[in-house]
Amino acid sequence: MKKLIAIAGCAILAACSQGEAPAEQETVVATEEAAAEESMAGSYDVTASDGSVSTTTIDADGNYTTTSADGTEVERGTMVQTNGQTCFNSAEEGSAPDCWTDGEPAADGSWVATSDAGETVTVMKRP
Repeated sequence: MKKLIAIAGCAILAACSQGEAPAEQETVVATEEAAAEESMAGSYDVTASDGSVSTTTIDADGNYTTTSADGTEVERGTMVQTNGQTCFNSAEEGSAPDCWTDGEPAADGSWVATSDAGETVTVMKRP
């Protein structure tokens, strides 16, 4: 009987411990995702394949604005990182998210991003 009580006690402790562990893991994942989003804040020079240059500025809340080389605002909206892609959701009514996959950084810190449509741009974060 004492063995049965000891085994039951161990089973209860194990069940309680298993219920708490995933909550800690979820918190860690949420914290890592928040840190990844915060790290995107800043200004980026974006060079299209035709050589045109624009600047995209992302704030800490994930809002972005894109301006042309002459400073004219081209687009604004929100940015999210999901499924390994950076997706821009324009504030323009009826627009669909524009998602990009970032390539590996070059020696100078720039990288090539490729859209779902196959368009490529070179991106460089400003200091």
